[in-house]
Amino acid sequence: MDQLVFQHLQNHIENTMSMGEDCANNLSDAAEIFTQALLSGQTIYSCGHGVTSPLSQLFVHYLTSGYQIERPGFPALDLDSLVNGNKDDDAFAKLVHIHAKAGDILVVFSSGNNCTLLKNTIDAAVEKGLKLLLISATDDLILSQAIGPMDIDINCADYGKDSVPAINLLIIQCLCTLIDNKIFGEN
Repeated sequence: MDQLVFQHLQNHIENTMSMGEDCANNLSDAAEIFTQALLSGQTIYSCGHGVTSPLSQLFVHYLTSGYQIERPGFPALDLDSLVNGNKDDDAFAKLVHIHAKAGDILVVFSSGNNCTLLKNTIDAAVEKGLKLLLISATDDLILSQAIGPMDIDINCADYGKDSVPAINLLIIQCLCTLIDNKIFGEN
């Protein structure tokens, strides 16, 4: 049993190190885009599906309540929390069309397999002129191809399907730390 625990933790450490090496530039670029948008009065929208839905909610919580420092909240909304029980394939896309404006940001957390709900949401965001951060997973080629050339795709497919939530959590924490640091200075 101890060996199983050790192996699980070892895999987590290896994935964390790989994610840091693979994603550092994209995370830095995303933080810069987020910072400029927030300082310009834009809103960050976030959504996920399945296992990534709570991660989207956590990301918005960190943005609106602060992550590691006490600060004023940033304008951010989790699309899943705005859906009133009707979660068809266009539920998030409809909300993007209603609430979002050009220059806002949409963060899409995918757990893989080109979810139609997320694809339709990305299409709506592109149509409205939003900037996109896609955190993709296994078999998300259609989602990756749907974002614009100036948008960012952080692909987590190489870390394994079971590691998606843990890697996404690290991405959220890194982004929030970078955004807070860029806006409020060194901690």
